Amino acid sequence: MFREQVLALYASLIGDIPTLLWGPPGTGKTATVTYISQKLGWHLEVLIGATRDRTDFGGFPRLTPEGVVLEPFPWLSRILQATREGRTALLFLDELTSTPEDVRAPLLRVINERLAGDIPIPARIVAAANPEEQAVGGLPLEPPIANRLLHLEWHLSPEEWVRGMTEGWGFLYPPLPNPPAPHVLNQHLEEARSLVALYIRRNPAHAYNLPKGHEASRAWPSYRTWDMAARFLGTARALGLPEEVQTLGVVGAVGKSGYALMSFLRDLDLPDPREVIRNPTLVPSRDDRAFATLHSVVSTLAHEWTKENFYGTCRVLNYIAEEGRADIAAPAAGRLIRLYGEARKARKPTWEFPQEFIRAFQHLLENMAKAM
Repeated sequence: MFREQVLALYASLIGDIPTLLWGPPGTGKTATVTYISQKLGWHLEVLIGATRDRTDFGGFPRLTPEGVVLEPFPWLSRILQATREGRTALLFLDELTSTPEDVRAPLLRVINERLAGDIPIPARIVAAANPEEQAVGGLPLEPPIANRLLHLEWHLSPEEWVRGMTEGWGFLYPPLPNPPAPHVLNQHLEEARSLVALYIRRNPAHAYNLPKGHEASRAWPSYRTWDMAARFLGTARALGLPEEVQTLGVVGAVGKSGYALMSFLRDLDLPDPREVIRNPTLVPSRDDRAFATLHSVVSTLAHEWTKENFYGTCRVLNYIAEEGRADIAAPAAGRLIRLYGEARKARKPTWEFPQEFIRAFQHLLENMAKAM
């Protein structure tokens, strides 16, 4: 389990998703954050909220001829310097549940808006916390803070600890896959957003559910956290991480509803979109699977804009329309039209729509043109 936790944390950092590690003291939370930052060559800046004042996150006021300005504190100055040097910065907020209540409001702005005072914070964010009953002066997290973080439960089993003691702690950590190329990551993110949107369309009652009591301090489903779940899912898939790791992150974003999403995706069992482009008959017969497949096909075209893929995508959509399922193809067709318009603006190579596509979607095209 420890190795899967490390990979889930790695995916959230690559995806730039603010993450909170929950676990008792001495289970390797800080050591793992340090290990990943060193492996990636990132600058690591550690802040312990329990030892900070609210002004530490707002900037130091200084009078200038132009008026009062907020000068960054040393921790932020070091992050800004690392950025100027071309290094990615990682801000680690330790002992989050021990942070005094009056410090949490400015800290919320750091997490949510990446701002300290009026100064942008160019850094990825990860936090760590002991459960409230194990933290010094521990307080539960307010729902607005909890709902802005992906929550990972952190464990280290006796067997894993023994291995670290006998073989070296480095053996506990799994190999970290190389960060994906931007176009690969973007393609997987678009596909993940389509899949999550399809799930919520089928299960609207799961879209938003603010729990009561202790659970409000952990992961729970909201529009914000479903987007977070999609970002994690897309990033994890772009990294080639296994389903166990994908599940850890999705559940860490939206809570137990994440298990239902992963079960739904497993049941979809979608075909390879590149194969579908070459052979439209591979589009599944079940409507939800067909809907998700068509979005994957258009996402593939978006990132592999070639004449063959363009005409293949048109054939796929035409095939679905001729089956009498134009309503299933409509959203994907609209996205294809928008992609075509963006290609024209960017002066990318564009090709004429096939006549059969135009005939099959004439009415649809007219409606989409009015909406654009």
